Amino acid sequence: MTKNSLIKIAIFSAVVLAASLVTVKFALADNCPLNTTVSETQATLVGEITDDGGDPNLEVWFDYGKSMGYAYQTAHFSKYGTGLFCSTVYSLEPCTTYYYRAVAKNSSGTSYGENKTFTTKCAPVSVDIKANGSNGPVNLNYQESVNLSWTSQNAVSCEASVDWSGSKTTSGSQTIQLNSVKTYNFTIVCKNADQTQTSTDSVQVIVKAKPPTVITKPAVVTW
Repeated sequence: MTKNSLIKIAIFSAVVLAASLVTVKFALADNCPLNTTVSETQATLVGEITDDGGDPNLEVWFDYGKSMGYAYQTAHFSKYGTGLFCSTVYSLEPCTTYYYRAVAKNSSGTSYGENKTFTTKCAPVSVDIKANGSNGPVNLNYQESVNLSWTSQNAVSCEASVDWSGSKTTSGSQTIQLNSVKTYNFTIVCKNADQTQTSTDSVQVIVKAKPPTVITKPAVVTW
């Protein structure tokens, strides 16, 4: 809420492009985007002085954090008169909602812009599955076993499909006996926490018949 009615700050809605807080870079009008932007590695918070209250010698900054308690502030900078101002913050956590507001101060007091939020983009999910350490195809004989191993990045759950099934850990291994002569396709799909990002990988195992087993039975003398 505004403490001083002389200064009005219009702060723009966030435009989400992705994710990243620690160092701050400040800029004035000509170098600011029209709206707050968020990328995978940084967020540029944008505010605007629409009325300087008759005293154009201003001090401006942003409050931000994971709640409306606003655990962080950007550096404070001097600004003269009306217009845009912005600060870029780095090292944001992915898949996280942040609150922010613009703040301005002149000789009469401090004013606060509206509370706004943005959500950082989730980091891309990736998964890689191998059969006996290979990306495949792998050739094996009937009734031999294959060792499937997989790793993923930025995933919280994985699911097997096609020629195997069930929930899987985000990384692990499993040995499977191949009891059919056919081409096996082992597919795994991994997802992030809010299931907006998925990644799929497959490995192929070709199982060939092996020579038959034959024995010669012993002679039995009959009378």
